[in-house]
Amino acid sequence: MVKPIQRVLIIVSGLAFLSSMGFMAASVWSGNPSSQHSARSSQPGEEEFNNQLLAQESGYVAVLEREPDNEIALQGLIQTRLALQKWEEVVEPLETLAESAPDNPDVWQALAAVRIQLQDYEGAIAPLEKLAKLTPENEELKEQLAKLKEEVKKLQEQPKIPNEE
Repeated sequence: MVKPIQRVLIIVSGLAFLSSMGFMAASVWSGNPSSQHSARSSQPGEEEFNNQLLAQESGYVAVLEREPDNEIALQGLIQTRLALQKWEEVVEPLETLAESAPDNPDVWQALAAVRIQLQDYEGAIAPLEKLAKLTPENEELKEQLAKLKEEVKKLQEQPKIPNEE
């Protein structure tokens, strides 16, 4: 019984991870600054790089306080928080971006990926459903979404048992 859910979660996690990487790659190709690229090229100065990312994050937050509808700053904040692996803190900006760009499948993929990274499988269902509606030709996504829903439902019906591996 544990094996099917692990398989579904691995597949959905893989799809979500690939999609979040696609979201970041699309941002790079569209000309937005990418903190991921810099991270790979400056590994010796990792602490300095993290300080630069934190400064970027503060800058984006300041811009968004003045201009809440600034989509470039919002995307920059998302990219920076992803680079810093601030999973909990990237959810809100992703949801804001999803509201302003509801037909952008990359945003929904990234939101689902972050929810899965946070092990919020139930929370990943809604973004995956929206993604399935936006990409009706993606049959594999529909199948995995159905399996994820089924496994989440089973987990909800089971009594809580401490996780032992």
